[in-house]
Amino acid sequence: MRALPLLLLIYPFAEIAALVALADRIGGLAVFLLVVLSSMLGLWMLRNQKLGALLTLGSVMRQGDKVSLYSLLWPLRYALAGLLFLLPGLLSDIAAILLLLPLKGPDIQLRTPGGAPGAGPAGGR
Repeated sequence: MRALPLLLLIYPFAEIAALVALADRIGGLAVFLLVVLSSMLGLWMLRNQKLGALLTLGSVMRQGDKVSLYSLLWPLRYALAGLLFLLPGLLSDIAAILLLLPLKGPDIQLRTPGGAPGAGPAGGR
C-alpha cells in the first residue's frame, strides 16, 4: 500500500530523466517533436475509439462460441494506450506501445456444451 504513493512520486522524475537522456542522445528538437507527435497520436486514438470498439464487437460476433478475453478488453487497452500517448514522456509511450501489441489470451467459452446457459457438470448451480 505504501509503494503506490512512492511510485506516483518517482514516476514524473523518471519521465524527466528519460527525456533528458534521450535529448542528450538525439537532440532537444527531436525529443520535442517526439513528444508533440505522440500527444497528437494519443488525441487521435481517443477521438477514434468508438470505431475500434465497434470493430471489436463485430469481430466477437463473427467468432461464434470462442472469444478471447484480450479481444474483449481491446477497446479498454486502446483507450488506455491513447491516454498514455497523451502524457508527455518516453516511459508512458513505451507502456502505450506495449498495450497495443496484439496479444492472444485464453479463449472463453460463451455457450456451454449442453446448449443451455448454466447446464454443466455442476447441475446449473
